[in-house]
Amino acid sequence: MNQNLGDKYTTVLDKIIQKQVEVKENTIFVLTGITPYIGIENYTEYITDLSTFDKDGNDTLFSREWFGTVFSKLMIAQNHQIVSHQQFAYINEYLSEDFFKERVLIVYDNLRSLFPLSKENYIESTNEHANEERPEGLPIYQAEQLKINDNYFYTLKSFGDILEKRPFFALQKELTSANTQENAEVLDVISNPYAVDAFVNQCILDNNFCKQVFVKVSGKNVLNKTTHKTLQELNHLLAKFKGGVHILQEESIQQDYIPQAETVSLLKQYWGPSAEFRNILIYENPEISSNIVPVSQGLIVDTIINEYKKGCDGVLPRDIFITAPTGAGKSLIFQLPAFYAANNGDVTIVVSPLKALMTDQVEILHKDRQYTKVEFLNSDLTLIDRDKIIESCKKGDIDILYLSPELLLSYDIHYFLGERKLGLLIVDEAHLITTWGRDFRVDYWFLGNHINKIRKFNNYMFPLVALTATAVYGGINDMVFDSINSLNMHDPHKFIGNVRRKNIEFVIDTHDDYTSGKYDQNKETETIEFVKGIQELGMKGIVYAPYTRHINKLKDKADEIDTNMVVAYHGGMLRDQQQFSYQAFKSNQCKIMISTKAFGMGVDIPDIQVVYHHAPSGLLPDYIQEIGRAARKENIQGYAALTFSKSDLRYSKQLFGISSLKTFQLQEVLRKIIRYFNSNGKKRNMLVAANDFAYIFDTTEEVDQKVATALMMIEKDYLIKTRFNVLIARPKKLFTKVYARTNDVGIERLKKLFGNCFTEINKSKYSYHIIELNLDSIWSKHFSDKSFPQLKSEFYKQRFLWEHNIELVPQIKVSINIEQPYRTVLSELSSILKAVSETFAEFRYRNQFFTQNEYVEKLKCNLSPKYNAEKIASFILGTYSGYMASASALEGDSFLQQRHQGTAMQYQVFSTNYGAKTTQLISIFSKLYENHDKQSVNRFLSINDIPLKNHIRLGSLLEIMNLGTFETTGGDDPKLFLRLNDPRRIEKDSNRQTYKNYILESVKNRHKVSCQLFEHFFINYFSNEKRWDMIEDFFLGMSNDEIFEKYPGNMVNHVNIIDYLKRNAEVAESNTTEILSGSNIHSDLFKPKEEQHYFSDNMLTIGSLTMPIKKWLVEDPVSLHRTIVEYNIWIEKEDFKILTNKLRLQHFNYYRDYMRLKLLIEFPGYQGLVTASVPYKDCPVKFYKWWKQNQDKIKLSKKETIELFLAVDAENPKALLKAHRTIIGK
Repeated sequence: MNQNLGDKYTTVLDKIIQKQVEVKENTIFVLTGITPYIGIENYTEYITDLSTFDKDGNDTLFSREWFGTVFSKLMIAQNHQIVSHQQFAYINEYLSEDFFKERVLIVYDNLRSLFPLSKENYIESTNEHANEERPEGLPIYQAEQLKINDNYFYTLKSFGDILEKRPFFALQKELTSANTQENAEVLDVISNPYAVDAFVNQCILDNNFCKQVFVKVSGKNVLNKTTHKTLQELNHLLAKFKGGVHILQEESIQQDYIPQAETVSLLKQYWGPSAEFRNILIYENPEISSNIVPVSQGLIVDTIINEYKKGCDGVLPRDIFITAPTGAGKSLIFQLPAFYAANNGDVTIVVSPLKALMTDQVEILHKDRQYTKVEFLNSDLTLIDRDKIIESCKKGDIDILYLSPELLLSYDIHYFLGERKLGLLIVDEAHLITTWGRDFRVDYWFLGNHINKIRKFNNYMFPLVALTATAVYGGINDMVFDSINSLNMHDPHKFIGNVRRKNIEFVIDTHDDYTSGKYDQNKETETIEFVKGIQELGMKGIVYAPYTRHINKLKDKADEIDTNMVVAYHGGMLRDQQQFSYQAFKSNQCKIMISTKAFGMGVDIPDIQVVYHHAPSGLLPDYIQEIGRAARKENIQGYAALTFSKSDLRYSKQLFGISSLKTFQLQEVLRKIIRYFNSNGKKRNMLVAANDFAYIFDTTEEVDQKVATALMMIEKDYLIKTRFNVLIARPKKLFTKVYARTNDVGIERLKKLFGNCFTEINKSKYSYHIIELNLDSIWSKHFSDKSFPQLKSEFYKQRFLWEHNIELVPQIKVSINIEQPYRTVLSELSSILKAVSETFAEFRYRNQFFTQNEYVEKLKCNLSPKYNAEKIASFILGTYSGYMASASALEGDSFLQQRHQGTAMQYQVFSTNYGAKTTQLISIFSKLYENHDKQSVNRFLSINDIPLKNHIRLGSLLEIMNLGTFETTGGDDPKLFLRLNDPRRIEKDSNRQTYKNYILESVKNRHKVSCQLFEHFFINYFSNEKRWDMIEDFFLGMSNDEIFEKYPGNMVNHVNIIDYLKRNAEVAESNTTEILSGSNIHSDLFKPKEEQHYFSDNMLTIGSLTMPIKKWLVEDPVSLHRTIVEYNIWIEKEDFKILTNKLRLQHFNYYRDYMRLKLLIEFPGYQGLVTASVPYKDCPVKFYKWWKQNQDKIKLSKKETIELFLAVDAENPKALLKAHRTIIGK
């Protein structure tokens, strides 16, 4: 022990003890990790058991006999006692945690949750295949054990919240910025949760706290408050020994870089002798400015290669994060380093989210680069083809391998590489990892842990390269640091590409919500009119729509006009259909594509002129990425067009995946985990089926994604709160053991032909046999010429082994366990289902649509308060509702019709079948248990049959009511591995009324803020330059408040999009797309200037057109007026009169919306015209009555409207309509 350290900090513990014993003399002090900082010899007389104090061990060391001795001493002690955290953990194991809560004070090391461990006590598996299982015999106070370099540690499981805790290091010192010194130690606190722990442990091991250490903390990264506080506490500790913690500033991007000769040679070898690196516009230092600098592609390529070289030399390489703007040559940036690594005999793995992307990139490498040592692996390949590619990779014939994230997660790395070394790992489309994004993919979120595992269990030192087209840098809407953190990237180089697109212009028409007709019909009419317009102009464009149903309807309506007008594209199409549409669009055989978001990622079509949104389906980052597909040729002028009303945001809200998760659902997931734990012998390693959690969520669609997302949110939230893994959740390789029913003939033929691939479970009284079939085994041994998905498909479609005269009916094993006597459960189940039926009867009588909240309120009146009405309603409405399958029938066995109304789901009782359905559940339960004294029963039921659905409904309802548990096995649903390091905490949180998940709260807040910005962006008028300014500020981390202040927006958009395009865009001819030539070219010379005076003949550039003022008055007075207002421009008095008259007579809606209360109106009691503000102020009640009848004649802002209502309320409250009283809270 450092004597100086002990001298300084023993007094800290003395003061804590002295202060506490004044309050309670026999306090039990639990010392958690602080013994290295103090002179423990000063406290031996107070240590309850010196022989085991601060020693690591399990229940062999801390036995029941040991507990008896220690417990007796603690019970009779009159003076204070000292125990170590190891001892106290086992005391708690033999007692309830709150037994000593009045006496205990935990003094903990708030700098570490990672504590040293001897090598002989390290028992975690060193096998990569172990899937992170918790080893038997792991001491209960250890959450998990880690090997970092050549040192061994364990993470400490923290004690419960009911116990009083005191941090040992209470003082803090602010961090200061400094330039790094050569060979200085840099802590990666962004992506390494144990960076501080490892550093402090090393200081203790070296007996040296006189160290200068640097941390990279981005000013725009919302750093975890706990981490920031810990760094300040560490800084105070180091300062006592003349050390310190310093903030290391981000380095600026290097300009005028000359690429290395070997890199240039590699470029010319594969891209041609005349190939040169292009410059990409990159933010020089996005921390402090939006200054953009041209950076050679060669700099980024060399950065990756240099980090690869470091790894080859045994030095830990830095990772690389790149946002490469559209057209920046993203593929080249990672393919060249991959070629370099291949020349050294190493493999590059490229993780790509879409099969089409993989196929296209591999095809381009084969054809354009003549590079043959590259292939892709996906589930469409036969086993023969897959094995052939893998063997080629292992032998060195394949050096670049494209994989889906699911495939990489399903196997250890040696399955693909054999004994070869991984040189580079590329994660393409890295924005998919962002938790609050529309396109969030939970399998991308699991990648970070899997990559850590690859690095942990192998001697690979490879750089990880993450790429995406657009990502928000810092702030509340951050995507960059979120991705870096989720991927566990090591101190990454960051290249943040320019988000501005000078050759894309926004053309947005905003209007109020529709006053007549159905929303969908009005939107379809608008979009089809736009499509007709750009077809007549000959422009090439993409029309994005949120859902497949929109694509189909729009395509049908377009076909009614001209069957060759549009092609369609969505994820549900067959690959051939997608390829047909893609090729027709790319080759200009058809110039208009109607598509969901499925068309775009990785698509490289340079001559698209316009991108139109039927309605936005994501948020601003998604929108910018989608419009970025326009004008990829620099000489093309592109347009981002949209007809917008506030109602359009409904799809963005509906498609936002994570926000549909609710706190009570996460808590129900915790309850389900604890039920699994208790019913499986309290084993801390569990394999669970995603479908067993389906009852928790509102829909069974993508339930595996929802379950995996919920578990990942719970895991990450615990890690933030406790600094250790309370729970570990990982996807498991797809299980291939299935159940099937067959007859006597089938069982005999199975024995004869496939005897080693199945096991007979039982035989029913109807001569049916239930078997467990190993699909993976039968595939590899007998059907390797098929792909595995093909074989599975045949099995589940009941076509598998038909040619062998074997009938197999897929079965699901349903296991239900009740926790109370049969009669008790039956009584409670009947009571609840009776309340459910009575509530449906009330709504049936009304014959109206209702929301879930309305149903919950009625159900509460019929239901005992001990049951959770919200959970019951959520489940019942979800499982028994469906859309209309025909004019007189609902889909499935539903009795509730469902429909979307805005962002809410509504229901209507379609038939009186609810009584029969609830009775059905009672009947099933009775048949299962009536003649049995068992609490657990199993049933094998045919897939896709109603009986299976009803058994699952029954099991789900029993779980929701806490009356039992259920489990399903044998289906095609994914499995998840769970490791429970602290079941007690999970159980407490599952029942805690105040439980909150900070990640969920953060995600919801982000989405709410993003929707506000989205609305602001579309509703208000901004010039094109101002829009791109706003977008840039957003992508550089500016907050909404700052954006709203900087870009207030006081006018709405009114523009006829097609007329605008007619004036601004030239018609494209034949197979080429030429735009804006001659006088239409945007000129910097005539851009509007602030507070400039313009005469009639002065030239002015607005958008992409340049004309004299007098011509603007004729051609486009609205655009002229907007520019005058925005730039505070002065024009001639006569010109201004002409402009005002033009707006008033020909563009009244725009004129009215701009003038508002300055508008001249006819008003009773005034002679002639009067400015609207006069009666508005003088006689508010009279003005209010007039305004109600003439809302089309004047536009009031929200503030003016509320002030009017308040004035009327003060003068004559009865005059106000009820709806208007509600607005002002009356």
